[in-house]
Amino acid sequence: MVERLLKPASVLLLFLLHGCLAQNVFLNSHVAAQVLVRSRRANQLFEEVKPGNLERECVEEICDHEEAREVFEQTDKTVRLHFLTRTQDNIDMVRQCVEGQCISGTGVSYAGNVNITESGIQCQHWSSSFPHPIIREFNASEPDSILHENFCRNPDNQADGPWCYTKNPVIVKQKCRVPKCEDSLVEDSLTTENEGTERSVLGPAKKLFFSPRSFGQGEANCGKRPLFEQKAIKDKKEDELLASYRESRIVGGDDAEVASAPWQVMLYKRSPQELLCGASLISDQWILTAAHCILYPPWNKNFTKDDILVRLGKHMRAKFERDTEKIVAIDEIIVHPKYNWKENLNRDIALLHMRRPVTFTDEIYPVCLPSKKVARTMLTEGFKGRVTGWGNLKETWNPAARNLPAVLQQIHLPIVDEQICRTSTSVRITDNMFCAGYKPEDAKRGDACEGDSGGPFVMKYPAEERWYQMGIVSWGEGCDRDGKYGFYTHVFRMARWMRKVITKSGSNDGDD
Repeated sequence: MVERLLKPASVLLLFLLHGCLAQNVFLNSHVAAQVLVRSRRANQLFEEVKPGNLERECVEEICDHEEAREVFEQTDKTVRLHFLTRTQDNIDMVRQCVEGQCISGTGVSYAGNVNITESGIQCQHWSSSFPHPIIREFNASEPDSILHENFCRNPDNQADGPWCYTKNPVIVKQKCRVPKCEDSLVEDSLTTENEGTERSVLGPAKKLFFSPRSFGQGEANCGKRPLFEQKAIKDKKEDELLASYRESRIVGGDDAEVASAPWQVMLYKRSPQELLCGASLISDQWILTAAHCILYPPWNKNFTKDDILVRLGKHMRAKFERDTEKIVAIDEIIVHPKYNWKENLNRDIALLHMRRPVTFTDEIYPVCLPSKKVARTMLTEGFKGRVTGWGNLKETWNPAARNLPAVLQQIHLPIVDEQICRTSTSVRITDNMFCAGYKPEDAKRGDACEGDSGGPFVMKYPAEERWYQMGIVSWGEGCDRDGKYGFYTHVFRMARWMRKVITKSGSNDGDD
């Protein structure tokens, strides 16, 4: 009887995740007992008489309702969840939720390290009296206080969830953008239109934005580098990005690790043979770059598909890498019809279609394009992105004195507040751009420079362990000048246009 009850994938198991406290209980204990009958286990001698333990009951195995109740000794705090096969992803997700790294309901028990408000303002330390006298309402020094450092919390159980006092003297308090457990522990299974099979949403399935018929392959598994994420390995500089989430013309960058940016593409002029721009691989058929790499009349630049080759799998700038590199011709160039080269490079974006699909390898692999959720989460002031390219290592006025690197360079640059971006230049800034770079008072320096244009500004989305391209290296005033920042095309804002033209391109191919 128990076996028959556990088989249907749609059966809802109820168990308590203390960090994911919900306001409403979906089933009371009496009904839950009728839905799931627990089988006695005998993993260890006397296990059934031991006190409940999270590691044993809910991490060593995915727990059911009664096992969770053993751990927390309560029945009124439950979360609705599908029955899950025990996998490392699921175990990590359960542990993260229980330890307070995400919220459900009002998030009273949130214990994570988010310290930035939903508008991108840094939080004030709870023990500080400047700019706001927090001690008048909350005493962070009390025993067992949850008010640690400047992390977002909800000590007064506000309906909007965790919040903080801000470092802005004008804005006292503001809600924080804290990850929700529901985003990971979704209640419904997903059936993808293209594959037609149900997958647990806790698995690696990714909702597709493009149709594989026109876009090609790669979107479902994008952003997980074969030599890194797919082997559960971090690259040497990755922790700097992740740390920035908690608290371009590459000038001042470092050598990138081999295959750490497998989506990096080199646009190469056929005649004379030379580096033209950077670009990125977004599927086995399509490449993304800046429009000004293709079309910029002031520099007599108006390339056709016959003028350009794309080189993939590269690490060395000048050397042909026989075992890893692929050189591919393109058969279509699509520049955004509203690209404004005359004034401010607004909508500086172009798509290139390869004549033949490329085979993915350890060194050739697509990056993901951001959804609205990813863009809203990651494009936050202070969060760092990674820019890669083979462009100049320093600014120069002499075209003959180009200082180009031997290998692919990378640099991590923080996203800058929109208002600071606007006041840093006389050029008209639009919502289709964002800027990044270090402020004059910052200890670190660095920027993108000539030759890196068209390359990707990528960020790693921790919730999915995937890399997303948030921007395209577009323009800047010099390289690494004080008070000046690099500007990037806002990729998410171009998403609908990309889907429209890619779908249309696929339809035209089918008509031929």
